[in-house]
Amino acid sequence: MIKEIRMPKAGQTTDTAVIVEWKIKPGDKVERGDVLLEAETDKAVLPVESFTAGVVIDILAKEGDTVEGGDVVCMIGDTKDMATYSRSSGTGTTPAVQPQVQLPSEPEDEFIPIMRPVVTKTTGFTPSRHFPAMPNSKRLAKELAVDLNSITPINGIYITRQDVQVHAKKHVVDIAGYTVMPMSRMRKAIARRMVESVSSIPTFQVTVSVDMRQAIDLKKQLEVFRQMKVSYNDLVVKALSIAAKSFPLINARYMQDEIRMYGHTNVGLAVAIDDGLVVPVIKGVDTLSLADIGKTSRALIEKAREGTLLADEMGCGSITISNLGMYGVDHFTAIVNPPEAAILAIGGIVTKPVWDGNGFKPVEMMTITGAFDHRMIDGAYAARMLDTLRTLLEHPTLMFV
Repeated sequence: MIKEIRMPKAGQTTDTAVIVEWKIKPGDKVERGDVLLEAETDKAVLPVESFTAGVVIDILAKEGDTVEGGDVVCMIGDTKDMATYSRSSGTGTTPAVQPQVQLPSEPEDEFIPIMRPVVTKTTGFTPSRHFPAMPNSKRLAKELAVDLNSITPINGIYITRQDVQVHAKKHVVDIAGYTVMPMSRMRKAIARRMVESVSSIPTFQVTVSVDMRQAIDLKKQLEVFRQMKVSYNDLVVKALSIAAKSFPLINARYMQDEIRMYGHTNVGLAVAIDDGLVVPVIKGVDTLSLADIGKTSRALIEKAREGTLLADEMGCGSITISNLGMYGVDHFTAIVNPPEAAILAIGGIVTKPVWDGNGFKPVEMMTITGAFDHRMIDGAYAARMLDTLRTLLEHPTLMFV
């Protein structure tokens, strides 16, 4: 029986993806879980796996094609389906004298040939200056108006996406005394969503200052006595998972003119990468220990920076954390990531003089500024939530009782 392989939804930022590379061809045998292709969204390159075992009957989209979430891109069946399959019917029920399986019509330069020296009568053997390029690097070069013939790849064999990015940054176009950096696919998506956020979401900001002395002590004790690697972000996520139990609107999303409240807390982590910004999501943080939060967070951040995040690891959060403290930033505001309820901007830990009733003492302080969607959350509600968050961070043992 022939089964359809459909393109999965790419997440909340886009419903389209570009096919980067097919890992299989018609006639290949595949097992459940085998990677069939890689597809590029505006956030990452994602592997698409087979949900069934069988023989590849047909491939319905070429490398470089843009497809929608839910589109059929591949047909998998068994060997007898090869003789009965018809692309026009797509059902496998139309008999045919000859198999109608069609190989995807790919241009030859989509494949990487063996590089051979070029022979000339005057100079003998000289290396060719034209290198083959991967499909995703070709698309990026087209977006950034980069001439592939002017690129010498880092690996000396074929041009990658990284080669195009490096070349574009070094060779920006000079126009009337200023330079223009072409917008990448991800940069355009970020711009579109930020405009959507500020133009359609009524937001307000609330800031609290947090005494981090006990949190710092707890972090040191966990590292020394438990050999547990914990970041301040992990402590904020843990505190947020507890605060959300008393303030469930933190677990809400505004979609289709309704407020949808979810049973678990899904926290997004804003991660800076070379192309822009991605937001992997730690799901169900209210069910995780501090150690599990730290482990999951590090794994997601590593995948984000490698560009290997899966579609279901993004776009499903209810609140996002953006931390610029490691860059020496004391305080900032962030833009709500729709359709989420809020985003928390975490500043760095700074020693400040604090009056204790008798005099000033040096205290390690950290600012947290929340930006909230006013359609779901009111000012007093946000202030009480941040006050609870502050209490948990200032007395972290409360998170474990």
